[in-house]
Amino acid sequence: MTGCVLSGAVALFAVGRVWLHYRVPRSGLADLPSTATGHAVAEAAATLALVVLAGVVVLPATRGLGRRIAGAVIALAGLGMGYLAVLTIARTTDQLDVPAASTYTDGRATAWPWITLVAGAVAIATGVFAAVASGRWPAMGRRYESTGSARRGPVTETSMWDRLDDGDDPTA
Repeated sequence: MTGCVLSGAVALFAVGRVWLHYRVPRSGLADLPSTATGHAVAEAAATLALVVLAGVVVLPATRGLGRRIAGAVIALAGLGMGYLAVLTIARTTDQLDVPAASTYTDGRATAWPWITLVAGAVAIATGVFAAVASGRWPAMGRRYESTGSARRGPVTETSMWDRLDDGDDPTA
């Protein structure tokens, strides 16, 4: 779960930072320097980071096959974050997909896509680890599940308090 918190939070923070510096040529004038954030060049990265962060809640709340599926989803979200970061890093100036202009020159990536790539790798490792090893992890207690009253019989004031002490809701 620590891997989910770290990778999801770091990636979510990084997506809001400047990922690209580039220049927009203007006819007869000097080139206009411009920037693009991760939201502009890797829109889905923030959503994938939120999926990884959701693993903090989902992993302890599930068990068995559900936990393995959650681990796989976390790993796939990390793979997606890494893929979007690699696409941004590998783009050449004529492949930049930044709104507001049609021609770009001198495009270069900042450190933030690299940080997102590392966060994606951590999310992949966390998800794979959860999918493989989660069978031995403890699960939430059964008392959090609503199964109805385990003990039936006449309800007295004393028995209601005893049932509450045992974690059972006599009103259910």
